[in-house]
Amino acid sequence: MSTVSSPVRPAALLGGFLGGGVAGATLSAFVAGIVLEKVPLVLFSLGLPIGYGLLVFIAGIPRRAREAAVVPRLALARIESLRASGTETGDVPVDFVLTIAPGGEPPFRSRMTDHVNLVDLPRYRPGDILVVAYPPDRPWRATIVPNPTAEWQRRAAAAVIRPAPESTSVQEPPEGWGSALAGCTGLLLGAAIVLGLFRVELFTPQPPPEEQPSTSSSSSTTIIVGPRQAFPDAAELRRALEVLAASAQVPPDRIPELVEQATSVLDVGWPRSWQITVTRADVTTIRLAVTGPGGSASLVLPPR
Repeated sequence: MSTVSSPVRPAALLGGFLGGGVAGATLSAFVAGIVLEKVPLVLFSLGLPIGYGLLVFIAGIPRRAREAAVVPRLALARIESLRASGTETGDVPVDFVLTIAPGGEPPFRSRMTDHVNLVDLPRYRPGDILVVAYPPDRPWRATIVPNPTAEWQRRAAAAVIRPAPESTSVQEPPEGWGSALAGCTGLLLGAAIVLGLFRVELFTPQPPPEEQPSTSSSSSTTIIVGPRQAFPDAAELRRALEVLAASAQVPPDRIPELVEQATSVLDVGWPRSWQITVTRADVTTIRLAVTGPGGSASLVLPPR
């Protein structure tokens, strides 16, 4: 019984493709979610592999049930070599190389790992005969029978097994390059799908944020006096504007000019209502609006 490369199974190709696709989509979604600051996309990238793993577990239940239903075959085996993989107390993993001699069939070599208690480790020596069990369709999954029946113990004590050549070694068939190619294709496709869905947000240049005006260099203040107040005479208007100038920081030398124009330029008859608006930004602007029998009019003092 020798190791023969078997053709890649369609299920293995599909599994490799889907696994690669999930890996590519997970990585791309996580990176895109971080860049775009989208929390749902980051959560999707974390939940996708979990959901895929759950589906794979559920889909594998029938196969595992079929494998568990296979009755293992008992056989004698000769220890060719062994090596303990750990030094911790208790049970340690031990790698065995065995020559298995099934009844009526040629012997073959197999590698296996079993956990052996440190107290029982001296009982296993190269050349010793053991009783092992393995599935007939998967001989590379042999296990040591710890407590064989009395009949198998007598067989092991009287058996003489010659070492099988290395060419008879059995192992699980590799998936081959086809599965790797399917996984790589799925990886690229999964990443491309996620990047394609968010290509506009990821690859479109975003306009720079608008600069806000510096509050230290300029400010805007609007102060309104009126309307629906009786229009005062020049003296009263001057006093109102002086109060307004103090709160809005209007240059005092501009008040006489505004008073003169308000009482002479705006010809609307005797004003019935009036409104003064002072806007202070980079420059201070003063606007006067009056309403009278002749209509409405306004003037704006140009900034200096």
